[in-house]
Amino acid sequence: MNDCIYPHPHIIWYISKYANPPLFGAPTRQFFFSKYMAKNGRKVKLISSRSAKSSNYDQSPDMGLKNEYYYKCEGVEGVLLNGTEIEYGFNLKRILSWLVFEIRLLYWSLLKAKEKPDVIIVSSLSILTFLSGILLKRKFKCKLVVEIRDIWPLTIIEAKNWNRKNFFIRLLSFIEKKGYRNADTIVGTMPNLKEHVEQVSQPDAHKVHCVPMGFDPEFAADIEVKDPYESFFSQIPESNFIVGYSGTIGLANCVDQIIDAATILKDKPIVFAILGDGPLKDKLMTHVRETNLSNVYFFDKVNKEMVGVFLKHTDLLVNPWLGGNAIYRYGVSPNKWIDYMYSSKPILVALDGFHSIINEAGCGTFIEANNPARMAEEILRFSNMDKTKLKQMGEKGKEYLLKNLNYDILTKKYLKIIDDLYAPDKLHKTKAFQTRLPSSW
Repeated sequence: MNDCIYPHPHIIWYISKYANPPLFGAPTRQFFFSKYMAKNGRKVKLISSRSAKSSNYDQSPDMGLKNEYYYKCEGVEGVLLNGTEIEYGFNLKRILSWLVFEIRLLYWSLLKAKEKPDVIIVSSLSILTFLSGILLKRKFKCKLVVEIRDIWPLTIIEAKNWNRKNFFIRLLSFIEKKGYRNADTIVGTMPNLKEHVEQVSQPDAHKVHCVPMGFDPEFAADIEVKDPYESFFSQIPESNFIVGYSGTIGLANCVDQIIDAATILKDKPIVFAILGDGPLKDKLMTHVRETNLSNVYFFDKVNKEMVGVFLKHTDLLVNPWLGGNAIYRYGVSPNKWIDYMYSSKPILVALDGFHSIINEAGCGTFIEANNPARMAEEILRFSNMDKTKLKQMGEKGKEYLLKNLNYDILTKKYLKIIDDLYAPDKLHKTKAFQTRLPSSW
């Protein structure tokens, strides 16, 4: 429990369309924070949607025409709101699912909720939830935390090359700024988010805090399972160096950079093992087959527990990113790094942007993105490294993870940020600030 002398906010609503508890598949960041907030004496209600069609939601209940489904899980009271299923990618159906979520959220919040919150956390995506958060803040006279996991609309501007003057982009930009203006505090997973907020809404930059993606030792505890990869990897000569990747295989994941590096290294005793699924997997597998690239192997997507089993067979793990993407200057904090660090393997990241976590842990290196030749050169350097040094580098990653990115530790930091909103001087400043805001805000 936090030991501040002013009252703790007791009831917390954590709202995120894509949040998920372990009851319905792989748990997400929002669930883990909710779980540890509950362990710290808070009453947490996790509000999310069943509309996403992915590994996270494969086990979601059939709700029929019901608006909401209630559940309890590890101290968290959950509200799962109904919605239409959506597929991979950004499209009109996904945008419509955002609108459906906000309508169902407001219906439940205003007409069916039995307790009013002390604090509301709205976590992107969807960015439309910022507007719902503002409305609910006024209705319940509570504190509002805006959590940024993806910077929108900048992400779609950079990734899809959308024009900033596009009506949809202007609308999302307005919502983003309005969210920052009305937030009592802003929490981001990116270490350099403050720089972005300064550009969008300079007076609100002081509100920004970084709480990165984390790791739950209770969920990730090693379990006894049959290793389905043992028979494959046992056939690879011990002298070969195994480079691994796990995750989605799509445009933004740049697995093609790994394939290009593998082509350059095809005559070296280096094997590439790629685990996952995605829209570009079939295309890349066809390319590997047609070019007779015998040092690349693909494996089907598995549940999170089995990912760790796969990663243990590798010597080096890689994570390429899109090159020339300005959004990365604010930093990244992907779940992938958590899985990689827990496996105690060294990590190679190809990223043009703000470097953090991997360099701080000393468990790998960064290189420029979209440069397969440079990636091949660095992989070759790792392959020639002493095995003991490789092992020590990988162990540094796991040690850093356990010490700094444990969700128990991160939750205490998160609660300190929230509790400080109730400090007498903060309450005074907030009231004074609100009196200066235009009525339109």
